[in-house]
Amino acid sequence: MHHVGIIGTGSYVPEKVLTNHDLEKMVETSDKWILERTGIRERRIADENETNVTMGRHALERAIKKARIDRTDIEMLIVGTNTTDPTWPSAAGHIAQLLNLRKNIPFFDLQAGCTGFNYSLAMGEQFVKSGQYKTVAVVGSDKLSAITDYEDRNTCVLFGDGAGAVVLQRGDKEGIIRSHLGGAYQSRLALDLRKKGENGHRFMWMDGRKVYAFAKGAMAESCLRVLDPGGMASKEDLCALFNRVDGIVPHQANVRIIHSAAEHLESKVGLPDGAIKKKMIITIEKYGNNSTASIPLALDEAFQEGRLRKGNLVILVGFGAGLTYGANLVRL
Repeated sequence: MHHVGIIGTGSYVPEKVLTNHDLEKMVETSDKWILERTGIRERRIADENETNVTMGRHALERAIKKARIDRTDIEMLIVGTNTTDPTWPSAAGHIAQLLNLRKNIPFFDLQAGCTGFNYSLAMGEQFVKSGQYKTVAVVGSDKLSAITDYEDRNTCVLFGDGAGAVVLQRGDKEGIIRSHLGGAYQSRLALDLRKKGENGHRFMWMDGRKVYAFAKGAMAESCLRVLDPGGMASKEDLCALFNRVDGIVPHQANVRIIHSAAEHLESKVGLPDGAIKKKMIITIEKYGNNSTASIPLALDEAFQEGRLRKGNLVILVGFGAGLTYGANLVRL
């Protein structure tokens, strides 16, 4: 089996900023209410000519540049997304065409809610680890504004648009160590698309309490499973394992969920208050929840700002519609 490393990261967000004060003029809400409950101050909104394809193209182009490879070196493209319009052919094929990737490469979209990037990364890892391909690109890109109901104050304050990407390559150094994926299809209707109005347009609907309760436990469980897959480690060993982790990049859904997951982990492992929380890479204040883009975007930004660097041990962890959850343990 081969080692699979992340050799390049990239991200993209639209120029348009939608602030909490802007939302105050649209629905019954306030900057204070949104900030206290979500940790979000603003989010980016794609214009009418931007799609998950165009955003994903920019993110991947930047990841390729940082990887210092030629675009024709990519042998497979996987795109985690939930908002391709039209729904087929795939966003991946369109991105491949825009970037003029090598002819005849395999490409496909993967839909797993906001966990789509974790799932896509795990899949890309397996294709490289098996020896079938040397270099695989993974993109997470979503235009959630297209399915956000801006008359629903419980959901419209949360979501934004953006894209992130990574390039995976076979190497001789430790990279992606382990992935853990899971799901709870029994609760799939807690977060779904529902028709509204005579034109039948579908918007996101969410049972916030159910999703919150699920998310904090699922994220904590995934973090534990990538460090201790057999579930046999003692508390002392788990403490030692978590102390070796340099950073945790969570899905940027809600700062309360992120902090609750951290507190749940601290309690379960027996770590001091704040020990996990201080490892969390959080960007939600600026971008909101941009679904499959949130983890690779936060990872790329953490690299740019020096909060993470090569050699660090990180956990990428998320949850999403489906309901799905998952994590990837990576040596950068």
